[in-house]
Amino acid sequence: MIRVLAGLAGALALAGAVAQTTVLRTLPEDAKRGTLSHLRDNLVSLDGRQTKLAPGAQIRGANNLILVPTALPKDSLVKYQLNGSGELFRAWVLTTDETAAKDKPSPPSGVDAGRPFSEIVPKPASEPLLGQPRKP
Repeated sequence: MIRVLAGLAGALALAGAVAQTTVLRTLPEDAKRGTLSHLRDNLVSLDGRQTKLAPGAQIRGANNLILVPTALPKDSLVKYQLNGSGELFRAWVLTTDETAAKDKPSPPSGVDAGRPFSEIVPKPASEPLLGQPRKP
């Protein structure tokens, strides 16, 4: 009985180790690719520009665990998102597979981006505006 329990515990430990090495994560499609390094305090270098970390910012390593900014390897290849103020909100250090994968082309920005001009501009109304006489 003890051998069976020991064998079962060993099998569970091995399965846990295999599960930890397999990282399944989905990165947001709107995340941009860049290089990231820690400078000091809450300042990082993002694509060579000094950028502040947003409150609650998360940097995840290639194993998908959260990294403190000081543990970030210099010039790490990452995918990142900025908040509305331009501060770094989320970053993911890329694995070798993610680095080799090509990015999808980013969609045009703006509400009406990508639509033809004829669809954006309103067409003239066939009815006259209020207060205007009808044409015979």
